[in-house]
Amino acid sequence: MVFVIAVVLVAATAQSVAGFGFALVMMPLLVTVLDVRDALVVTTLLGAVNSGIIAATSWRHIPWSTVVPMLAGALAGMPAGLAVLLLAPADAIRLLVGVSTLVMAGMLVRGMRFGDRHVASELAVGAVSGVLNTSTGTNGPPVVLYLQGREHPPPEFRGGLNVFFVTCNVITLGSFLAARVVSVDAGLLFATALPAIAVGSTFGHVLVRRVEPATFRRLVFGLLFVSAVSAVVSAIIGLT
Repeated sequence: MVFVIAVVLVAATAQSVAGFGFALVMMPLLVTVLDVRDALVVTTLLGAVNSGIIAATSWRHIPWSTVVPMLAGALAGMPAGLAVLLLAPADAIRLLVGVSTLVMAGMLVRGMRFGDRHVASELAVGAVSGVLNTSTGTNGPPVVLYLQGREHPPPEFRGGLNVFFVTCNVITLGSFLAARVVSVDAGLLFATALPAIAVGSTFGHVLVRRVEPATFRRLVFGLLFVSAVSAVVSAIIGLT
């Protein structure tokens, strides 16, 4: 429980300062100490709260013409991700979490961006994100990379990203409840760690005024690498 609270503090701080990293930091670290399903449920619950708070402050700037097709794609992709969660061995999912985090962090480091806007592209980005959301909980980078490529103004980028996240997380939680993935332990961990979001976000806003954002982003990328490697090592140990 102490470890989970510490991870949530770090993840909320990273999200507040760098603008990304909540699930990417949380999930690879939580799977090293928790049951994979519990880790995913806790990450999804806390992610919904975190994104919901941000979306509520920027809903007037949401680029719905971009977000709606991505949500449709995500809805189509979620069943495949849920099948992976229900059928794949736990250590295989841990390995998937670690490897996917490494790949997506690398894409963010390189500043990759997707091309011009097409509805087909938005559906595809949403579908990939949906699969990742219900299987690994790390669905952010495809959407971040696409919205960056669209070059939305910061309020639209922030609003679109977080309304997508909170909607996907709510739908994902519904599918977890239907599949009986949510446990009492996960609920207790969520309730215990919930205040850490507020503390981490507040601390992050303090750091913004004292640390260069570019410097902190490098620290976040370093943290993502460490957390991803931890998940991979944990999975390999379990598989062997």
